[in-house]
Amino acid sequence: MNPPLNFEPLLSDVEAGQLLGLHPKTIQKLARSGEIPAVHLGRYWRYRATSLNAWVELHSNRQSAPCVERKQ
Repeated sequence: MNPPLNFEPLLSDVEAGQLLGLHPKTIQKLARSGEIPAVHLGRYWRYRATSLNAWVELHSNRQSAPCVERKQ
């Protein structure tokens, strides 16, 4: 008997865009240019949430924004 596969469902452009806070067309553009991790299946681009999360971690500056007080 074969062991069960651990398959991670793939996200669409819309779902990946919601996850990253970007428009689906921007997600497609980034995928075509190879800037974000994506899988090209036929006409469509698909995305693994874990790969996108790793990409965000790699490309974030990991520094918190300075707190700026405004004087009124």
